[in-house]
Formats: sequence, structure tokens, C-alpha cells
Amino acid sequence: MEDVREVSAELHRLADSEPLDPFDTDALLTRGHRGRRRRKLLHVGGAVAGVAAIAVAASLLPGLTSANDKPGVANDHSQHAGFSPVPGVPSGEAGADQRITKAEATRRCSLQNPGEKRPLEGATDGNARSGHLMLYQIKIGEKSGHCTVPGGDRPSAALVAAAAKDPVPADMADKLRNCSVIAWIDVTDWRVVASDQSKALGKAAIVAISPSGHKVVDCELSSAKQPGSELSRSATFLTLTNLNRSDPVLDPSDKSVRADMYAGAGGGGGCVNRTCSIYGMSGWGRVKSTTATTVRLRIGSAPAYEVPVGPGGWFAYTWFTKSKYKITDQPKVAAYDKTGKVVKVFQP
Repeated sequence: MEDVREVSAELHRLADSEPLDPFDTDALLTRGHRGRRRRKLLHVGGAVAGVAAIAVAASLLPGLTSANDKPGVANDHSQHAGFSPVPGVPSGEAGADQRITKAEATRRCSLQNPGEKRPLEGATDGNARSGHLMLYQIKIGEKSGHCTVPGGDRPSAALVAAAAKDPVPADMADKLRNCSVIAWIDVTDWRVVASDQSKALGKAAIVAISPSGHKVVDCELSSAKQPGSELSRSATFLTLTNLNRSDPVLDPSDKSVRADMYAGAGGGGGCVNRTCSIYGMSGWGRVKSTTATTVRLRIGSAPAYEVPVGPGGWFAYTWFTKSKYKITDQPKVAAYDKTGKVVKVFQP
């Protein structure tokens, strides 16, 4: 998946508050398709102090949250207050996750970022998608830039200002407003099936299903203000009835209406003599097993962090811990049933 999420740049701020040597504020970001890793490295005294972030591809196959697990019929979405039409783009979920040409993606991104003149990276014609993040080509010494390819709902200046003033609001309606601002796709009437929020990370993760049940959005909000932290605020859309190999599918051969899905990434620091003291991670997914009730995360000696499995098997988490672990340790993520039995391991 082109935009598997990273833990917030707030980790830098949190690391700086630790009683350790100062952290280097540089971070290495590597983004790619399914099967490639994204990493964030934190440094102490010039030595690597962090743990390479993990990007775990997901599986997501048709199957929704309705009683019969079948997608409904797309509704006729009229423009909600605060949004205006984007020329040539359908509004609402119809404008989400459209397969479009790179030229069309460039046109839409120029509306969102009128001062940006650099070409977009990647995506051959027909493989660009609305509601997906694309990076601008950069030369040595240039500042990086990105665009979440817009849908058909341009937010008003008032909505943009409200999202900027309160980037991680407490109210779910305001969270959906902010997700809509990011992607220019109005998700204010989408059904939230999973969510989690971390005060320590200054981050929230939301999973929501479109009114028709055909599409899903993973939205991550962050209050981070460090350079480059814009990447920690994102919204990514998938069409549950039209997935291809560019989607984060864990087991492409599984054609069931409800399949395991997972995407997550994290990083840590505070490392001395290869023993580290902080770790943060965010992710979301879906559990195929209908007996799953919780998803638990842990690393090293850290206590388990637990989130519920919501309607349809969906879950989301934003996790931060101040516990000891070896620099070679990797986080463990698994789903459990009500008896405490493991029903699915997402990360060993």
C-alpha cells in the first residue's frame, strides 16, 4: 500500500523529554508499495537509537458490516454544507478511490496545492487513485512535498481553519470533518467501525465505512508540528468490491467476503547499549475470525495494549509505551477471542 501509515513525529518530542542524550531530529522516511518497508530512525549521539519502523501489508477483501456482509447500493450523495464541487469529479463516496490517469491526478493536486509546480512521482496512467497519497519529485536540497489526490468535495476555508485549529478533536463528528478536509472527500456521514486515540502520541486513527458499504477509509490525525509531520495526517480509501494487487492484500487467494487485513507501522528510541525505552505505533485492520474480541500489542517487557474488535471485525490502534526492549525486538500484534485464545497473529 502506497501510504501505509507512520507513527507520529510526536515521537521526537516525546524522546526529547526522556532523561537521555538529545535525539537527532532527522528522520528517514521510505514509502512504497505492499511488501516494502517504511522506516523512521531516531539517533542518540550519532548512533542509531531507534528501531526500524515496520510496515506490514494487509488483506482486505469484499465484505462489510451489514447483517448479510454484502455491499449495498450506492446512495445519491448531495453536497453537504461546507463543501463545494470539484469540477469534473463526483461528490461523496463516488469520488473516493477512483482509478484515474496521472494527468488527472496532477490536475486535482494543482487545485489542492496551487503553488506546487513539481511533477508527481510514480503511478502510471490508470493507476493513480483519488484518496491516495502521492509524493512530488524532489531534487537534492529541495523540501519534500505530497498530495492526497482530491475527490469531489472541496472544503471551505472555514472547515480548513477549523481542522487546523483542532487537528485531533475529541468529538467524532469533528474527526470526520478533519478527515474530509485532508482528502477533499466528504466522509461526515460515513459509519465509524473502529477508532483509537493516544494523548501521548497526539494521534487518532479512525476506520469508517461509506453509506453504500462499498468503500472504507483509514484516516489518521496528528497534532505534530515538526517539519515533515504532515505525512502523519492522512486519509486512504479502498473499494471493497474492486481490489487489485496494489491494495494491501495479505492473502490474495482468499476470496471470502470477510478476510484478515492489517496495516501498521511504528518506531522507537531512547536506546543505550542496544536497549531502548520508548516505542510508538499506529495501525488498523480487520479480523476474519468472528470470535475475535480484542487485538493486543506488546514489545519487549512492555505491558500489553488492548483495543476492541468492532463491528465487522475492524480495529484501529494508536499505541505508545515507555518500557524496555532490545533494539532487535519487533512489536507483536495478535487478535484474541473472549477466552484469551489467539485467533490471528498479525505481527509475530
